[in-house]
Amino acid sequence: MAAKIKRSTRSAVRKPKYQQIAAELREGVLRGDYRDLDQFPTESVLCERYGVSRYTVREALRSLQLEGLIERTRGSGTTIQPATARGGSLYQLSSVREILQYARDTKSAFTPLGMTELPKDIAANVGAPSEERWFHFRGLRTRPGQPEPIALTDAYIHPDFQSVVEKIKPNGLAIFSQLEKLARVKMTHVTQNIKAVAVSNQVAAELGIPRKTPCLHILRCYMGANDRLFEISSSYHPADRFVYSMHIDLEK
Repeated sequence: MAAKIKRSTRSAVRKPKYQQIAAELREGVLRGDYRDLDQFPTESVLCERYGVSRYTVREALRSLQLEGLIERTRGSGTTIQPATARGGSLYQLSSVREILQYARDTKSAFTPLGMTELPKDIAANVGAPSEERWFHFRGLRTRPGQPEPIALTDAYIHPDFQSVVEKIKPNGLAIFSQLEKLARVKMTHVTQNIKAVAVSNQVAAELGIPRKTPCLHILRCYMGANDRLFEISSSYHPADRFVYSMHIDLEK
C-alpha cells in the first residue's frame, strides 16, 4: 500500500560540495532571484563565494544544465533558461524540505467542500476504506508571474481533525502546514505516486487546457508519527507547466 512505503535516507552522509552548491543555486533560480536571464554569477564569482575550485563549480553548473535550468555557451557565459524553454516550472520535490519550499513559492486558493467519501482509486491506493468520509478541499495552485494554474488539487483531511478544519484558511499556508499548527501534528514523512494521465473534461476545464491533455498526476500522503495519515492530496499538473526533478545519489 502506497501509504506504508517509506523512503530510506542517508542523512548521516553529507552530500558532495558540488551537489550542495547546485541545490542552493537551483532554489535561487526557481525563486526568481535572477530576474535578468543573463545575470547568472560567473564561475569566478561562484568559486569565490563558496570557496571551492573551478572544477567543483563546473560540476554544480553541469547538474543545472542537465535539468534545463541554465544554458552554458563558451565565450558567452551562463544564462537562465526561460520557463518556456524548460517546460514551464521545474520543481525539485524529493524531500519534505523541498515540498515546503514548493508550497512557499507557489500560491493556492482552496474551496472547502464539506465531507465526502474518498474516491475509490485513492482509497485503494492508500489502503483506506472507500466509504470513509474525509474533509474535502479543492483548488488551483499558481506561481507568481505565471497566470495559468500549475495544478488542480483535491486535498482530503482525515476525519479525526474535525475540531480544526473550520479554522483552515483557504488562501493561507499549505493545508498540511496549517494542520501542523492547528492540530499540533508533526509531519515526519511524505509518500507520493506519480503517473502520466489524460485528464477528464472537468479537470481540463478547471485548468483551462484541452481535454485529454497529458498531465502528471501526483498522489501525495502526508504522514505523522507512527505512520498516522492525516492528509492526502491529489494533484493534476499540465505537462507544459510543470517539470518534476529528482536527484538520486548512488549508495557508497
